[in-house]
Amino acid sequence: MSEHLPGAFIIYRADKEDDELFFANDEFLHMSGYKDIDELFRLTEKSFRNLIREDEQQQIESNIWEQIDNGNENDYIHFHLRKADGTYFSVLDHGRIVESPQYGKVFYVLFMDWEDMHIRYNDKFAR
Repeated sequence: MSEHLPGAFIIYRADKEDDELFFANDEFLHMSGYKDIDELFRLTEKSFRNLIREDEQQQIESNIWEQIDNGNENDYIHFHLRKADGTYFSVLDHGRIVESPQYGKVFYVLFMDWEDMHIRYNDKFAR
């Protein structure tokens, strides 16, 4: 069912020390250039942190957890996401923390291409 949703998303463990990736839909793999989930897991060592550009990792993780620790179920963050070829592109990350009976706390994260949003909605961003 999730394969054809019109958005790129992942699911990962919501733990400050263990951010293990569990899932990525086809749209995420296509958007970020990974040929399949096995390649994503291999190149990121199954860690959400490894999708964030190295010089941004600490700040981005701190900002996400600050939003969650302030009682928000949702977080919004802009950063540079690592593609399969090692390059990066700007994304808007909308994450939601939930309790999963099987995995404990997990983040569901929807990604939108930042540049594409600006091209399509430039008039809205200009306000």
